[in-house]
Amino acid sequence: MIVLWILLGLIALIFLLLCIPVRFDLNYNGEATVFIRYLFLKYRVLPAPEPIKEKKPSENKSEENAKEKKSNPLLQQVKKYKEAEGLTGLLTLAKDLLKATGTRFGKLLKHIKLKDFDLYVLVGGGKDAAEIAILYGEVCAGVYPAVSVLLGLTNCKSPHGRVSVDLDYSVKEPKVLCTASGAVRPLFVVHHGVQFILRTILPFYNKFQSAGKPAVKSAAPAANKKERTT
Repeated sequence: MIVLWILLGLIALIFLLLCIPVRFDLNYNGEATVFIRYLFLKYRVLPAPEPIKEKKPSENKSEENAKEKKSNPLLQQVKKYKEAEGLTGLLTLAKDLLKATGTRFGKLLKHIKLKDFDLYVLVGGGKDAAEIAILYGEVCAGVYPAVSVLLGLTNCKSPHGRVSVDLDYSVKEPKVLCTASGAVRPLFVVHHGVQFILRTILPFYNKFQSAGKPAVKSAAPAANKKERTT
């Protein structure tokens, strides 16, 4: 009985921890910086620190030769699937996977509470004024609808959601500035992650691995024939 109460207590504790929101802060000014905060913990996701390791020249050469000799199994499987299903089949599989991923990610976005979002795009950097004006129109046509969908899915409304696209002929290079902050409960991330693996990744993986393999025929008809003859 004590063990049961301990298990129930652990389950309740895990459920409580999954319900506590994970907060994130994003800042982009030529380089993306992302911080994640959970309770009293804070972790920098981007830019990720890269440990510097000094290696001997002989070790570097041996590793390079090993990488050249070792082939990528994923690329081999892609090649095998292309040979079995053709380029059209491969592109169809990729399109269906991206569509399913986008659908699942869209459902996850509904649980993200975007508290603040500010995007500023400055168009410029061209010599021809007509080309810059056309580019400005294309950027506006792409940025505003996309941000509108994002803010609608994350329930981030004005004045917390701001986006602006400006045009400056004197600017040498275009600029993009973005800041965002929000929160999401880990419970929803785990739920949609498991659903994505079971309903999307595994079926596509099985289909991907079964390319070129002969279909297994059932032995039931043959057994029935033998029974009839006897």
